[in-house]
This record gives sequence, structure tokens and C-alpha cells, in this order.
Amino acid sequence: MYETRELEAEVRARSAMDGRHKMPIRKELETITDLESGARVMPAGSDLYRQGDTCSTYFIVLNGWIALSVLLDDGSCQILDFALPGAVLGFQSGLDAPMYHSARCLSVVRVYAFPRRKLDIIIETNPRLAVLLCRQIAANEGRAHDHLTNLGLRGARERIAHLLLEIYVRLRRRLPAEPGEIIQLPLSQGHIGQALGLTYVHVCRTLQILREQKIVRFANHRLEIIDPPALIAAAGIEYDVLDHQSHTGRSAPVREVHSLSDQDPASSLPAGWMPMQRDHPPRPVLVSSSAGSAFNAARAA
Repeated sequence: MYETRELEAEVRARSAMDGRHKMPIRKELETITDLESGARVMPAGSDLYRQGDTCSTYFIVLNGWIALSVLLDDGSCQILDFALPGAVLGFQSGLDAPMYHSARCLSVVRVYAFPRRKLDIIIETNPRLAVLLCRQIAANEGRAHDHLTNLGLRGARERIAHLLLEIYVRLRRRLPAEPGEIIQLPLSQGHIGQALGLTYVHVCRTLQILREQKIVRFANHRLEIIDPPALIAAAGIEYDVLDHQSHTGRSAPVREVHSLSDQDPASSLPAGWMPMQRDHPPRPVLVSSSAGSAFNAARAA
């Protein structure tokens, strides 16, 4: 089980980062209710909900890690995604539809539980929140597509490198920049195998290869990035010097620059890796009477 002191250190680091980069959905919800005072603490190994349950609650993840997984009749488990702070869980395709997956806490987790009907009413009267939730759902869908591509088209070495890099970016909000950077993860080799369709033995051997190639070292819930450019290359992510600087804020190893375009910092990363950025609602645009008349005429036609 994930060490308590390591979790506490992670929570402190995440809380400090969230103070600087508060998730837009969480920021919007905090204008409506006090998420902190009403938070629930869930122990590692507990379930927010299980596959097949009818869930009448939405969960806003404040701290900790949650594995979203599907269990087959033969007992095999597929981890679909790892929910991190800022995620909103509990959405269903239809009212009273059973959950198609389970949500199990991999570490001690703090969540705010919203009764479904209460949040539905808030969403109906808060267009800004509705837009942000749509963006998160789109990001989740993009990440699911990326996971499917990773499982279907990459070998074991590339799959593992891709997943480890994804987790790093989602936690740190940037690509790794310096050799020796370390993050603590409440994951085992078994979790990695369940997320990537690999056996425990295959994961163990592949991690040993990555360690011998001096790319990453993963042991005892501790991931060390030994060679950031090599990890990025193994993960199948293409980047150039300018991209690397925009993602990390630091200079990259000297290599040929292929593009000088001024890109969005998340443009070369798979969808769903970088969290939503804070922005402001669009300013209303005044429409001239002639434009309004043309629109009404087109609508009537």
C-alpha cells in the first residue's frame, strides 16, 4: 500500500500547486459551495462506486488517486484511467443507468460528494460550469482515445514509456526537464499491467530494460526520470527545442529545430494530458441590427 508519509508529501505538493494553478471547475464550484469543509476522506482500497451500481452522486476529486476500471466475468481487470485531483466522477449516459466501471481509491482520497439532482440544477443555471464540464468530458474522451491507440499500436516498451510520461505531465503540468526528476506514485507494476494489457512479468522485464537503458527507474512507488529526451522519444512524442522550452521552461539538448511557429504549450501533447487552463468567459459581442435581421431571416428560412 502507498506509504502514508509519501501521500502526505504528495498532498502538500499538490495543494501548493493547486493554489497557483487552481482547476477551473473547482474554482467555479467554490463560488457555490465550500468544497474543503464538506470533503470526505476515503481510505486507500475503498470504492467510490462499483461497476453495476446506480450512483446518485457526483464526486469532485480534491486530493489523491483513483483507478477507474472494468472487471470481466473471468476476474480480469482493465484499468481505463487514473483520476487525479480536479476530476469530476459519476457521470452516466442516462438517468439511473448502472455505472459501467468501478472507481477504487489507490491512496487516501479527499472528495466532495454532490447529490446528482443538486448539481444538475446548478449546471442548468450556470452556463460557465456547463462549458467547463463539457471541456473536461472532451479531455477525458481524448485521453481514452490516446490510451486505445497506445494499447493497439505500440509495443510493451513504448506503452510503458507513454503511460509514465502521461502521468508525469498530468502531475507536473509540463514535460520532464532535468535528469533525476522524481515523482511519487501510488502505483504498482500490477496496476501498470492492468492499464496496458500486459502481464506482471512482462511489465517487470520491460521496466528493467528501461532502467538498463538509463531512461527511467521505477521502484517502491518512486519514478525517477533518468533521461527525459529518451523517455519522450520512447513514448512516441515528437517535440523540438521550442516545444520543449514551452513545456518545461528550461532549455533542451541541442538538436535541429523543425518549426519556429508559436504554438500552444499543449499542442504537441496528446489530448487530455494537460489540465484545462484558466480563462475568462467570452465577452458579449454587439450585433448590428442588419446582422440580426439577416440571422432571423436565415433562421426563418
